[in-house]
Amino acid sequence: MKIEKIDENFVQAQLLENDYGCKYSIPCKGFDLYGVFYDEARGRFMRMDGDVADKVSTGVSALSKHTSGGRVRFSTDSAKIGLSVEYSALSQMSHMPHTGSSGFSLLEKIGDTYKTVATFRPAYTDEYGFSGEVEIKTAGKHEYIMFFPLYNDVTKLEIYLDKSAKVYEPEKYKDIKPILYYGASVDQGGCASRPDSSYQAIVSKWNNIDFINLGFSGKAKGEPLMAEYLTKIDCSMCFIAYDGNAPTVEFLRDTHFKFYEIYRSVKKDVPIVFMSAPCFDNYRNAAENREVIMESYEKAKELGDKNVYFLDGKTVFGDKDREICTVEGIHPNDLGFYRIAEHIYELYAKIDKRFI
Repeated sequence: MKIEKIDENFVQAQLLENDYGCKYSIPCKGFDLYGVFYDEARGRFMRMDGDVADKVSTGVSALSKHTSGGRVRFSTDSAKIGLSVEYSALSQMSHMPHTGSSGFSLLEKIGDTYKTVATFRPAYTDEYGFSGEVEIKTAGKHEYIMFFPLYNDVTKLEIYLDKSAKVYEPEKYKDIKPILYYGASVDQGGCASRPDSSYQAIVSKWNNIDFINLGFSGKAKGEPLMAEYLTKIDCSMCFIAYDGNAPTVEFLRDTHFKFYEIYRSVKKDVPIVFMSAPCFDNYRNAAENREVIMESYEKAKELGDKNVYFLDGKTVFGDKDREICTVEGIHPNDLGFYRIAEHIYELYAKIDKRFI
């Protein structure tokens, strides 16, 4: 028997279009889009240029369609909010819930804090899309931010509001360029239970700074073409953490410092953070890869780079209860992501107070 039949708290309210008077197809005016863009030619949301992704590798091409880091900010006084989403296929994974891989998190921003309003998620049978709705318990204007799925594509997104609802100009992020993250599956968000539980999302909720997530699960290999692409993104900081995807230590040694050199040759003043893999206890070659990253860091410093930093992934889970920071020994759960975010935020405070 399905759990919904036993416990009604597991039931997600379904969107009833007749109950709404306003439908907004995203992107549209009044709904600010971050971290992704809608590619009209491809008919889907993307987080990097599709033509470049196609040239990097078939894996990056596929994962560039995943909407990790995507957000839409809006403000309304609607008494109900509905959502309808379409995708090309439902991402099914045994170690990550649909709430994180394929769902949307709707949060209300209240000053400097956030409150969970709803987590819209598909059922196992929702192969090509789903819908949901939530009633807003308090009247008046509310500031919302909705996070896109971490491991699923989105071809269509519609937001429904009451007929009498007003849409106001939403709040903006802090007036600073977005933070750019490039990395592996941990960095894409595997295996957070909700899209707003990735470490980038957590940090962004703390410092109110926009971000761009270019984590590619298993496929970020430090390609020169990707390094060149990153140089074209206007950002306030570049975070590099792809060692978890390196097939061998030698591969990482051959690519890591070269990747840094390509980026630094163009982005001469942007702070660069190297982070080694957090899953230090169980991941292959973790200790050796960490040494390679430290070598890149030390070499960059020796060459006079005063704006490069190293975050030791070995330490980010802490010592107490670190065994419960991952789902299966490698990919963080929400506790793991929270602890990573704490270390990143602490480092950002040391780099420049404007990042906190």
